[in-house]
Amino acid sequence: MKRLVPVLALLLLLVPPTSATPYWFGEGVYARYVARGQLSIGMSTSAGNVTYYCPHVEFTWRALKVSDDKARVSLLLLGFNCTREEYSTLGEGEAMALLREYQGRYNFTGGDCLEVPVTGGNVTVCENSYYERTARRVVGLVVEDGKGRLFNRSYTPENFSRAGVVEIDLTTGEIYVNDTLAGGNFLWVENPANVTGLEILPGLKIETVRMINSTAMTYYGDFNAPVYMAHTNMMSLPGISGKDVILYDGSSGLAIAFFTPFSPLWEALGISNAVIQDTEFAREHEREIKESNKMPPFGLVLAGTNIDFTRAEELPEEGPSRTALFAVVGVAVVLGALLLWRWRR
Repeated sequence: MKRLVPVLALLLLLVPPTSATPYWFGEGVYARYVARGQLSIGMSTSAGNVTYYCPHVEFTWRALKVSDDKARVSLLLLGFNCTREEYSTLGEGEAMALLREYQGRYNFTGGDCLEVPVTGGNVTVCENSYYERTARRVVGLVVEDGKGRLFNRSYTPENFSRAGVVEIDLTTGEIYVNDTLAGGNFLWVENPANVTGLEILPGLKIETVRMINSTAMTYYGDFNAPVYMAHTNMMSLPGISGKDVILYDGSSGLAIAFFTPFSPLWEALGISNAVIQDTEFAREHEREIKESNKMPPFGLVLAGTNIDFTRAEELPEEGPSRTALFAVVGVAVVLGALLLWRWRR
């Protein structure tokens, strides 16, 4: 019997990790999220750093293919009626050439700064700088310390879209972007009560999970209690600091709202930071929220999905997942076979 102890230990080590896949997941499943308010999305491009300020943003993920415990998931981020800011740093030669072009437009030959009224605004031209402000845009260029700093803000509303694809390991929950590990999947979990410790990004993990005994409101509809709110630790990156907050439906394990300035999904979309916080839903439903035991949404809020929630099974607040239980049963069966084999000898 003593010889069976190391055998059992080896079998436990060989048990595959618990599945991160809920019952409803499969090819073609999608979820669409909406946020309305003062939203900013930053992107690093070859031309410089661009930030979009949008009153309306939509994000959709869709399972394209599921096979061998892997899923290819498409991502689509849309911004509507956005204004755009762009910052870039230029070499001294390039910056001076651009400044000379601006100066030439207004026959500036040196000396004191020249102020020129233009349609809907004004222009200020100086030896080392240029500033233009109109109803449609603001442009600024300063050349100093051997480099140029160019700023351009457009007030003309425009839409933008960013699309990408990630691969998700359905056993471990790991997200891969271009075959490189980028972080962990937070869009769904098998049991939201047990999501503490999920590493969303290197150095960013879910620290606390709290069950909320109230109805959660979304654009898609209400989700009855229990719902689970997960908080990560704080993280700081250049120009942004904060934490991720995710709200899960307790029955399905789907993230029904999330505020994620830090996310491996943004990498797949070429986004450096995203402060997407819905404020309009709470304002529009202020009376209902005050008069009922309902929780308003935040961040990106579920607005549409083809998930069948009617087959949801009640999940325990704590304890092993169904996959883990099946694994333990499997080990017990193997152990029983070994015992029977030894007894027959």
